[in-house]
Amino acid sequence: MKITYLANQKQADGSMRLSVISHDQWLQIVGLNRNLPAEQKRYFITDVIQDMGERDYLVIETSAKEYYAWNRERMVAARKRKHENQMQSLSLNSLVRDGNEKVSVQDTIVFDPHIDEQVYDSLFLEALRKKLAEWKPWGCDLLDIYLSDNPKRCTKQIAEKYHISLQCARKYKRQFEKFLKNFLESVSF
Repeated sequence: MKITYLANQKQADGSMRLSVISHDQWLQIVGLNRNLPAEQKRYFITDVIQDMGERDYLVIETSAKEYYAWNRERMVAARKRKHENQMQSLSLNSLVRDGNEKVSVQDTIVFDPHIDEQVYDSLFLEALRKKLAEWKPWGCDLLDIYLSDNPKRCTKQIAEKYHISLQCARKYKRQFEKFLKNFLESVSF
């Protein structure tokens, strides 16, 4: 394993170019970076080169814009790896225990021609709940009452839950309906 450090160095002709520096020089740059404001800091990215089973690392100085783009990609990849590790893939031919007998996964799946609509509905409700929670603390409660086919009693229920007057609860209800209408207009089906 070899680590190569490339940093912008002032050349004899006055120009700045990437040049190989020592580990100690790199540590010195990093040490100075700690006390500098963001616009004066020097930014480094790392790259890995795999050659014949050995890994070589490059530490390269870049602009802040390039560093933030690289860091964003790296964080997305890390989150993706984390989520992939939490998922499990099963073959439809895998055998699972169903009581005393073993059956294939495919035999346990119930065919539903409307599964895509159910998935879309659950994703839509999840997005709506997120927006409602960001909007007002009582937004999700009103949605639950509306979904329970009881919108006529929601004024009383909200008033009791949040210890407010019926008039204020009716105002909440009107705000909720307006928010819901705006949200539905912004969603493309």
